[in-house]
Amino acid sequence: MENKQLVDLALEYCKFYHDGQFRKGGNQTYHTHPIAVAKILEKFGYHDSVSQCIALLHDVVEDSEVITGEIRERFGFEISNGVYVLSKNTIKEPAIDLVQRVLGSVMPTDKLYKIRLSFARETVQRVKIADMIHNTQDLITLKPEGRQRKIDDAEQFYIPLGRVVAPLMVRELEQNLDNYRRLVTSGRQ
Repeated sequence: MENKQLVDLALEYCKFYHDGQFRKGGNQTYHTHPIAVAKILEKFGYHDSVSQCIALLHDVVEDSEVITGEIRERFGFEISNGVYVLSKNTIKEPAIDLVQRVLGSVMPTDKLYKIRLSFARETVQRVKIADMIHNTQDLITLKPEGRQRKIDDAEQFYIPLGRVVAPLMVRELEQNLDNYRRLVTSGRQ
């Protein structure tokens, strides 16, 4: 399959598997999010088919009934592995149990996710940075606890990661946080 056909198929999957889903706040259909993530990557020069497909598919395993095996059959290992790494629901009990036995304590899934992402390919890490860029564009629409979690995650993990794998992209993420803080301090929250 040619690269453009692969990206077109990923767009079809994105729209099909996110059909009927809405972003938090309920005013945007969900598929607009992965499309925006792909456009952010493209804006920064990452318009290769692997980056674009992973961006378009990055939430389908987490948010629908599609499984990574189907993604692997249709899109190949590199794309399916990227989608797998970006899907929090692929962290299964055996991995959680193993970490608990080794460390002697339970590690939250979110921390395991970040560890896994730390060792992922740069292509996958850049997709996650683009995801965070889009997710921080509308912080004001989130509930306070979700908003603070996004800000903390960005500052403590994604900005440092982004400085290594996508320094130009991370500037936009930092700008989103600054824009939110300006809104808060101006009282327009």
